[in-house]
Amino acid sequence: MEKKEVEKEGLKCPRKIKLTNAEKEILHLITDEFLTIKQIAKQRDCTIQAIYKVIKSLKQKGAYDGGLNKVEKIESTFNQSDIRLHGQEFNIRILWQDSKYQELLQKSNTLFLDGNTIRLYKNSIEIYSGQSFYGKSPEEAENKSLEYWNRLLARLEHDFNVGLLKSRARNIKIVNQHFARGNSEICDNARANKERIWIYASEDGKLAYITDDSFGFREDETVHPITAKPDRKAVDKQVNDWRINDPPTNSELATNINNFVLGFDTYGKNILTHINVLNQMAQSQKAQTQAIKQLTKVMKGVLKENKKLKLGSQKELNEWGI
Repeated sequence: MEKKEVEKEGLKCPRKIKLTNAEKEILHLITDEFLTIKQIAKQRDCTIQAIYKVIKSLKQKGAYDGGLNKVEKIESTFNQSDIRLHGQEFNIRILWQDSKYQELLQKSNTLFLDGNTIRLYKNSIEIYSGQSFYGKSPEEAENKSLEYWNRLLARLEHDFNVGLLKSRARNIKIVNQHFARGNSEICDNARANKERIWIYASEDGKLAYITDDSFGFREDETVHPITAKPDRKAVDKQVNDWRINDPPTNSELATNINNFVLGFDTYGKNILTHINVLNQMAQSQKAQTQAIKQLTKVMKGVLKENKKLKLGSQKELNEWGI
C-alpha cells in the first residue's frame, strides 16, 4: 500500500496499520482478554512458535508494544456469562496544554498504549479502547472501567503535559460502548439458523442490538451509542422472564387468544338464546297478567250485579274492593 499522509487541522496522520485476521485476533486476546501465549496457542489450536511469529509481526507494524507500559487493571474472577463492557470510544477536550504536546503532534498523532489506540488532535484526544471489563451487572462492569480510565487519563496528563481531568468539567464524552452477555443462547439459536440478529433503534435508526460470535465468545450485545446500558438491562430482564416464568410463545399466545374469542362467541350465542327465552317468558307473563286483569274486571261486574240483587254478602263485596 502506498504511504499517504492525510491532513487534519494541520496535523500529520500516519498511514493506517493493516492487520491480518490472525493478527487482529491475537492482539485482542493479548491486550483485551489477557491470555498467555500458551492459552492463545491452545485456543487457536496451533504451536507456541506460531503465536510468537504473529506477535513479532505486530511489533514490527507498531500495533503492539510487547506488554510494556501497561496501566494497572483490577479484575476479579469472571465467567463467560458475565456482562462484558468493551468497544468504548472517548472524545476528550483538552483543558490546557503546553509546547510539549504540540511537539508530539509534529511527530505523530496516533499511538498505541496498553492495547488502546490514542489519536491526538489540536485541542482534543480520541481514545479507542482495546479493553474489556466484566461484571455481574452493567453497573459493576462500568465501575471497573471508570477506575481504569481514571488511571490511564492521569498517566496521559503526565506524559503529554496536558489537562484532561478536572472536577465538574464536562470535557469527556463517551462516543460508543458495548455491553455484551457471553454464552448467549440467543446467539446460539441465531447460529443454529445460520442467521445474525441486527436490531436498529426506531427513534434514530442506529444499530442497537446484535448477536456476535467473534473469537468464539457467543455474545449478544447492546451497542447503541446512547442507550446501550439501559438496553442491556431491558434485554436481560426480558430474557430472565423467559427463563424463570416460561411465558407462552407468540404462537401459543395467539392460539389462546383465538380460543378465547371462539369461546366468547359461543358464550355470546348462548346468552342470546337465554335472552330470547326470557323474552318469551316475559311475553307469557304479560299475557297472564292481562288475563287476570280481564277476569278481575268480569268478577267485579258480576259482584255488582249480585249487590244489586242482594245476593252477595257485604263481606264478599269488601274482599273485591266494591
